[in-house]
Amino acid sequence: MALNLYRRHGSNCSGGHAFQTISYESDEQRRNRKACSCPIYASGTLARQFKRRNTERDGWDLAKVVAGGWESGGWSGEIPEAPVPLQATVSDVQDDKVTIDRAIEAFLASHREQSAVNTQRKCRLLTKKIRAYSDLKGFVLIDQWTPIDVREFKATWQVGPLTASKNMTVVKSFFEFALNNEWVTRNPARLLKDTRGRSVASPKERTPFSDDELMRMFEACQNRYWKQEVKWSRTTHHKPAEGDYARYNHRCTGQDLADFIAVSMYTGLRISDVSTFHIDRLHPSGECQVRTNKNGRKVFTWIPVWLQERMRIRAEQLGPFIFGEHTTKDLNVITDLWRRKLKRLWSLCGPWSEPPTPHRFRHTFARILLQKPNVTVRDVAELLGDSEEMVRRHYAAWVPERQARLTKVLQDAFEDKPRPVDPPS
Repeated sequence: MALNLYRRHGSNCSGGHAFQTISYESDEQRRNRKACSCPIYASGTLARQFKRRNTERDGWDLAKVVAGGWESGGWSGEIPEAPVPLQATVSDVQDDKVTIDRAIEAFLASHREQSAVNTQRKCRLLTKKIRAYSDLKGFVLIDQWTPIDVREFKATWQVGPLTASKNMTVVKSFFEFALNNEWVTRNPARLLKDTRGRSVASPKERTPFSDDELMRMFEACQNRYWKQEVKWSRTTHHKPAEGDYARYNHRCTGQDLADFIAVSMYTGLRISDVSTFHIDRLHPSGECQVRTNKNGRKVFTWIPVWLQERMRIRAEQLGPFIFGEHTTKDLNVITDLWRRKLKRLWSLCGPWSEPPTPHRFRHTFARILLQKPNVTVRDVAELLGDSEEMVRRHYAAWVPERQARLTKVLQDAFEDKPRPVDPPS
């Protein structure tokens, strides 16, 4: 969106924020941030004319709709009238019709029973946007939505094409849920097709770590990680600062991180499963079965003897959760702790041709297996807890039988074709 949106707090701000200060949407998504109803302003240049203008809305989704109208029609565009309150129209609803609020609550309830935590959070975010846009348009019933409404609703999102495509997956599933329950006669989002842009049509290639990169990480864990004195700011703990020192009684060592990397690489587990690994999952024979946090599938794997010994030593020192037990049950908080440690390690052993991420250890696990002879795609799919189709799609470049088959196709196709004559010697 070309216009910049921000909230300007007044003297009687219900959230207690300082007078004339401003905040952005990202600021208000922070934990323990007090909400308020101060108006949201838009500023920017349209048709070579810079202005700051009050959207007269206190919700970000509604303010984006107003700003979108100004972007298409210029600063002279009028602010649309506020939608009719829901309470004023509910009484006119027929008994056999389903309201948007009721459909949303049923949709979220179905996800609470079977979906992962992050999936539930994404559904709550998108249904909140659906409810806000419905209020703006004055919709009460779920069957009032049409394809053009879904298209205009998508146009209000201030996100990239890949994120918009993922958001549309949730929107389509919401209306498909309503269709399956016979609340609507058709899915108004089904006809919308994503623009086949470069970022959507060509998904990013899965890049595993090389053996050299793994050696650099293990060397940095041994000789460089936490070897320097680190001073942290007392007010901004995610940034190193000079002059301030915060004492930590329990400090992470390089060996903690080396063990974390080894378990990630030798099992192919996601960071959420590694950070919450319980020693009871490890059998005396080295085999272990883990029910993954993301999709609830059971994954079978085997751990080398030397790594088994390190894991059991950690269990004796730290307890059954070999990478620490946390009071919080929020996986995002737990995994973020290890993401920050890994990010610090990667800053010590760079540079990197591709940005390192924790999920690349899972890609490395797949790469090591697929490079071995007689290892099939089905074997790797079972070890990863994914389908064969998913493995072929993401790791096709590392599938040896695919490479051999394509090479044979090319050899047979061009074996008897004309070729230039060799020049005389």
